Amino acid sequence: MLWVITGLFYGLFMSFYTYINQNNKINGYILGLWRGFGVAFACFPLILITPFEVDFLFFLLLFVQGLLTGFYDSRLFFSSARFGAAGTSRILVLSILISMALWWSTHPSVFIELWHRHFVLSGIFFSVLLTVGSYLFMLKTSITRQLFFYMMPAVVVWSLMSSLTQIIMQKHTLAEGIVYYLFYVTLISGFYNLFFYLKTSHPTRTQFLQQVFNQKVMYVGFLVVLFSALLIVSKSISLNYTPNTGYVNALSLTAPLWIMFYNHVINHKDYDSPVACLMMIGGVFLMSIFANL
Repeated sequence: MLWVITGLFYGLFMSFYTYINQNNKINGYILGLWRGFGVAFACFPLILITPFEVDFLFFLLLFVQGLLTGFYDSRLFFSSARFGAAGTSRILVLSILISMALWWSTHPSVFIELWHRHFVLSGIFFSVLLTVGSYLFMLKTSITRQLFFYMMPAVVVWSLMSSLTQIIMQKHTLAEGIVYYLFYVTLISGFYNLFFYLKTSHPTRTQFLQQVFNQKVMYVGFLVVLFSALLIVSKSISLNYTPNTGYVNALSLTAPLWIMFYNHVINHKDYDSPVACLMMIGGVFLMSIFANL
């Protein structure tokens, strides 16, 4: 059940991570480079005391994950500023189906085993459909179509990232995998966002310093670094022990519930549904039970 507990923490930290730019509306690439370089800098002492592994394939996976992370981060930050955190977090529900399909296609023996356990497989499908169905009730806004087409590339990338994270965590010890991820993956994502920020904004040196290091951006950037580091650790532990990466993505969907709570506290207009909330909670609860049978 460790993967369930850490997966729920993953959802909590993800809600902070998604929510942070709803009202601040900072350039997504700037927050992405803060997230990347900030986490890498904070974890630099850890990389110095972690054994260096000469493994070309392992570092290739870290590099690819870094590029995917850079794309996902900036898209998430831009979407939160444009569409709000609630809709942005809820659209990620579609990643459950993609992640499960990826996992079972690359681990067919797992699916075959479940196929012979009809009750468990039926329970998993029911809980997943219940969770995905809650999305249809949650998101009834005029921007659904725009949000869908804007975030779908990020949804696919996020599903790929979950599968890659599990592979990375299982290549070496869990502690080493987390340290490597915290440093190398975030560093590459930082360079990704720096490149696209310079390419799209063409800032002068003075503009760069003013936009990246003004007081507001530094404060938000610090929060992004903090919650991002906590998110990576909880997600990595959960994915290392989960029987299917799609299950962890489903647990992360508790993030919309937290975001609903934040929006209600500040009286921000949100298109939530009590019925959808109960469906999501019920789906996640049933999934955690069937996945551990």
